[in-house]
Amino acid sequence: MHHIKIMLSRLWQCADRARDRLLFPGCDFASWVTQEAAGFTPEQGNQYQPSTNALPQVLRRFPITSGDRILDVGCGKGKAMALMRRFPFGQVAGFDISPALADVANRNFRQLKLRDCHAFQADAATFTGYDDYNYLYFYNSLPKPVFREAIGHLEESLARRPRCCRLIYLNPVYHDFLVGDTAFREIFRRRSWSSWFTYVCYEYRPG
Repeated sequence: MHHIKIMLSRLWQCADRARDRLLFPGCDFASWVTQEAAGFTPEQGNQYQPSTNALPQVLRRFPITSGDRILDVGCGKGKAMALMRRFPFGQVAGFDISPALADVANRNFRQLKLRDCHAFQADAATFTGYDDYNYLYFYNSLPKPVFREAIGHLEESLARRPRCCRLIYLNPVYHDFLVGDTAFREIFRRRSWSSWFTYVCYEYRPG
């Protein structure tokens, strides 16, 4: 089974590199990065893998306007943010625990001339700056204890500044926690043959 996973990961990365040469020339989105290579531990975050190109199909489900702001939690090299920029968000931002990955993301944005995209370094376990955002994006970037901390900080923000908030989650390994222990409710699911490629969208409404 381990050998099969290695083979599939190599095939996935090879296919992603080929697509990136066409869609994002000169950018580095496709290559996976381990926690050790990125400068953090498995207890702090999961390895970097790029989001899938199906994200725009998910975002089309929502009436996005310039009044909406989206934050990518664990943005890695920024592929999801580049895809988000195809929509009229007033702000597209993201953070990663790895300064090196955030730097790669910003280089990618400069290469694509996406001046409105910005990645910064932060730790999801302690980050509390959610007040300006009403859309959140996760790609299974966090171990469960850190994910719980991040959602707790988000809930504190929603209590402090009540607003409708949508959360988009690729490979939703902590789905049961979200719908069982928080006020977020599932509103849409884009299924795939593998959980790696399944998107689930959740919504929080005050009151």
